[in-house]
Amino acid sequence: MDPKILRCGIVALLALLAGCSKTENKQLTTTPVATLPLVKAQEQSRHFMAVSRQLELGGTVYGYVDVDGDAQKLSGNLQAGLKQIAKLQPQLQPIADKNLGEIFHTLGLDDIKAIGVSSVPEGDGFFRNRTFFYMPEGRHGLMEGLGGKAGPFVRLNLAPADTDFYAESELDLPVIYKTVKEVVAKVAGEPASNQLDTALKKASEQAAISLLDLVYGLKGHGAIVLRLDPQKNLELPVPPAGIAVPSFSLLIAVEGIGPVIEPLLKSPMIKMTQSGTQHVYESIRPLPLQGIQPVIVVDGANLYIATSRDFLTQCLTQKTGLAETPEFRTALAQVGTEGNGLVYIHPRFFARLRQIEGLNPEMPEEVRSTLHMVMANLPAPKQPLVTVRTNLPDGILMRSHWDRSLKQDIAMVAVYNPVTVGFLAAMAIPAFQKVRAAAQQKAVLNNLRQFAAAGDQFCLESGLSQAGYSNLVGPDKYIKQLTPVAGEDYRRLVYVSGKKLRVRLASGQVVEYQPQD
Repeated sequence: MDPKILRCGIVALLALLAGCSKTENKQLTTTPVATLPLVKAQEQSRHFMAVSRQLELGGTVYGYVDVDGDAQKLSGNLQAGLKQIAKLQPQLQPIADKNLGEIFHTLGLDDIKAIGVSSVPEGDGFFRNRTFFYMPEGRHGLMEGLGGKAGPFVRLNLAPADTDFYAESELDLPVIYKTVKEVVAKVAGEPASNQLDTALKKASEQAAISLLDLVYGLKGHGAIVLRLDPQKNLELPVPPAGIAVPSFSLLIAVEGIGPVIEPLLKSPMIKMTQSGTQHVYESIRPLPLQGIQPVIVVDGANLYIATSRDFLTQCLTQKTGLAETPEFRTALAQVGTEGNGLVYIHPRFFARLRQIEGLNPEMPEEVRSTLHMVMANLPAPKQPLVTVRTNLPDGILMRSHWDRSLKQDIAMVAVYNPVTVGFLAAMAIPAFQKVRAAAQQKAVLNNLRQFAAAGDQFCLESGLSQAGYSNLVGPDKYIKQLTPVAGEDYRRLVYVSGKKLRVRLASGQVVEYQPQD
């Protein structure tokens, strides 16, 4: 081939490719890109970007609230309200004098610096919901009691494939108890805080178990497994005529407290058998409930409570369970496969519960109306509902795949949040106290008026100039009974013609009545 022709062909090909490249770049640069303008840098919340990274922007719900410092403001508002109440209720003065800001900090309520929520509809009636509590400085107090680093759900292997309800959560009760003791120390002093341990030890003597060991042992994962029978029902002996509910199998598993609970199971009414490492406890007398024969098993540090030994054995020995079912795997994929808390509810659960109304046609009308209202508000999902709570290094994220968005929850929080309730209480309680005090004073004056009238009559009939309580009040006297309404004592009253009657209330207020008025 002629070299000139080859060079000309290569140049033409490169020119063509260059033209295509320019055309493609031109198309990309002219495609509109959705942008959301933010406020000026100096006006931005310093937590917004950190929170928004955990949310989904553009759905039916997106909310962000910066609450940095609001817990301390709330404590100040509550303390001001308590001081107002203490003027009418002096016994509350010691609490009103405490630094609520320090107590809020001890509880860990000021760990949360910002909160974000989002809901995205998927077009099939379900929503991807997220709630994020931003705690960049870490968690302490009650917040630390929600567990440590997120990980796999360690109890999921207990749930059979046909489980209708499963819940697992990590809890650190020792941390919560420590927080409670610190709060008590701030409110009532160190001796009162130390008395908590003493009280638990004293209660342990009567309970036959160490309640302190129970508190300090509850650190780890607990789980609930529930399966409703699709056909069989159970008659519960509830007065007056009993009630029919779906038959069920239940398992509760708790880590860390097996050895603590075991002494409580030593009873002549309970028999113990051993199977490998398991200590199996069962009642000698069977319950009058078909299919319900409770069993308690202590296996090392683990405690299991089940409605029957067969169900417990199935949960402990199964090879493939809920975690391997396609429905569960699909649901969990929506919210994350690791966390510190999990709730899974199959549609069968709600469908079976709705049958309770039909199972009890002879139910009293007042009970039926209440039950009907409850059943009418039960969800009717076509897919499983699932929620996962995850402890992150900078906060707590809750993700759910649910049949409703977070709109209702936000509305409820807006109305019933602690700030609103605190303000309403601060305004309403003093007003209520004033109204009650006025009503009590009026009732006391009425009692004194009766006493004075009776005294007048007694002096007129006896010719004496004064009369005591025993002369005027009694079953066969002028006044059958004088009922105190504010802690006052009428038994020391003495009527003297033309003199004022005085009585002191429990609050220290003195109420006077001039007989000639």
